[in-house]
Amino acid sequence: MSSAEREAALRDANEKMKHYYTNRPPIDQVIKKRKFGEGPQSEAHFLQLFAVSSFLTLFLCAPFLGRKIAKDEEFRKKYIPSWYDFTTEKPDYAWTRQELHEQQIMMQNELRERAIRGEFTEEKLQDMRRHFEGRDDKFAKEQGWDLLHPGVDDDEDLEDE
Repeated sequence: MSSAEREAALRDANEKMKHYYTNRPPIDQVIKKRKFGEGPQSEAHFLQLFAVSSFLTLFLCAPFLGRKIAKDEEFRKKYIPSWYDFTTEKPDYAWTRQELHEQQIMMQNELRERAIRGEFTEEKLQDMRRHFEGRDDKFAKEQGWDLLHPGVDDDEDLEDE
């Protein structure tokens, strides 16, 4: 490369590098900030905003609407179609909590009295196990219903450990 060619190449490189040394305005003055709703995708943003706000509104109103449907008979008959109405009628007589509690206490007392009489001795429990082992119920065996306790297979295995 001759000196003239070298000078031409250096001048060309200096011209290209000049763009890096000139003072430019700050980037925020060069790029204009757009407001919401300006630009090529403004319709998509408004559509997304509408969809999100409608879902949020429905999400917040759902518990109140559900309560209204559950409690108000006239509202349910007026606005809910019969094929979508899954409400069940209340029975004429339902046990109260007190009655259920009394039945549970009676059952516990009966089991206690049977235990005191000796109905749950080891021999009777072995007879009960033999009775259940003799059953020919395939489903009960698969589910473990024929065992006295589904988690324990044999008493002998426990005694060996």
